[in-house]
Amino acid sequence: MPFAKQNGQSTPAIAAINYAFPEGLRTVGELADERLLKSSAETMESFGFGNVHVALTETPYELAVIAAKKLLEESKIDPASVGLLIYGGTPGSIAFAPSERAESAAAGLCTMSRFKYPSTRLQYDLDLPNASTFALDQLACTTLLAAVRIARSLCLTEGIERALCVSSEFFPANAGREAIFNCTSDAACAVLVERNGLRNRLVSATTVTKGYYWDVDSRRDEIVASYFPTARHVLHRTIADAGWEPSDVDWIIPHNVSMRSWEILSGLVRLPRARLFTQNIVRHGHTLAGDNFINYRDALDGGCIEPGQRVVLFSYGFGAHWTGIAVEA
Repeated sequence: MPFAKQNGQSTPAIAAINYAFPEGLRTVGELADERLLKSSAETMESFGFGNVHVALTETPYELAVIAAKKLLEESKIDPASVGLLIYGGTPGSIAFAPSERAESAAAGLCTMSRFKYPSTRLQYDLDLPNASTFALDQLACTTLLAAVRIARSLCLTEGIERALCVSSEFFPANAGREAIFNCTSDAACAVLVERNGLRNRLVSATTVTKGYYWDVDSRRDEIVASYFPTARHVLHRTIADAGWEPSDVDWIIPHNVSMRSWEILSGLVRLPRARLFTQNIVRHGHTLAGDNFINYRDALDGGCIEPGQRVVLFSYGFGAHWTGIAVEA
């Protein structure tokens, strides 16, 4: 849907982004040697993957704190000015455990530890005294895009000046490192949304959910078949709702799935001027919900995106969800 301006105010905007990776780094070849891939290393490398980040001692919660604190400190944000905190990612007691203890920590969801929420602890540890908080779940790699959409809406409807969105997601401990031909990384990312902004304005968003694909394992081939036409539809609708023409788009900021899949999708979408930011696929792999905003931050820092350019962020998440957001840099 289009994000209309209200009472002449500026459209809510992305004010800051920061992220954190664990210390562990693995090459695609090392993942194959450790039997963490279903495909061969050569196949994954041909799809553009090189390295992934693997948490060994860190917990998802620890990375969430690091990413959020970096954002607040780097941007000199007064914690008291944040009126909303949205957390997404690893849930409950699992968020406080390193990967090697994730399975045993999951048992905590069947005890009173279920109520030890990462979102509320994050509000306390970040010293955000005026921030209400809630958490998002069951959106997979679209979680952070959804958090930003919700933050944008609440900034307008409730007059919140600043909303902090934080996602920290580790790939399931016993699931290897491959998800349908994509190499996965552990990471956390924080995004600050402000009610009034002149740069990085949130212009429109589109989400399509197809619950038929709720069982990822049994419907894997059908997901692959549905992925491209649905992604094309979501991208075109996001652009149209922004009031743009396909030729107006300067950049696509992707989720870090295989280069081959983006080559196919780019051919289907046909945005004649749009460039695709792919540098991080080989460097970081697929960081789950963090991809779009990690890539957007790096594209801004690298001077790739110029003020006023029109950018589309797109991601797909198991469940299944397809989401696009249009941003005017």
